[in-house]
Amino acid sequence: RPPVGTMLSVIIPTLNSARELQVLLPVLVPAAVDGLVREVIAADGGSTDATGVICEDAGVEWVEGGLDVAARKARGDMLLVLPTTLRLRRGWDDVLRTHLEGRGGSALIAEGPPSFVERFSGVKLAGVLIGAEAMQRTGATNLTDLRRRLGRAKRLS
Repeated sequence: RPPVGTMLSVIIPTLNSARELQVLLPVLVPAAVDGLVREVIAADGGSTDATGVICEDAGVEWVEGGLDVAARKARGDMLLVLPTTLRLRRGWDDVLRTHLEGRGGSALIAEGPPSFVERFSGVKLAGVLIGAEAMQRTGATNLTDLRRRLGRAKRLS
């Protein structure tokens, strides 16, 4: 049951990410079956491995170009940008759904609770949840740039 009025597009920046996608994509399936995730787009930076084939086999839309290109192509009003190396925890989709139902804004979705160092320096590995319009305003072309421009945001894990 997706949050009312919310269409979530997942964008995954890729570059020779075949191995990582084989771990990340299956974790997204239950959220897609449940209707939370409506589309998955791979924003590819020039892969020469099997990244494109894996995306095609999994029904992931594959676009050449940066994060900004994929964001313009996305149909969702909310975007979840995930690094290929992020290992989503069990229940990540419930946490995200609750955040969206509460009309939560931009957020970071991380692997787990923050470490002692991350409490002070910020999370090192996280995906970004952001509204499609807000994403366009950032002008970010990659995930690092997006996280920098987003600044401090609520952390979901």
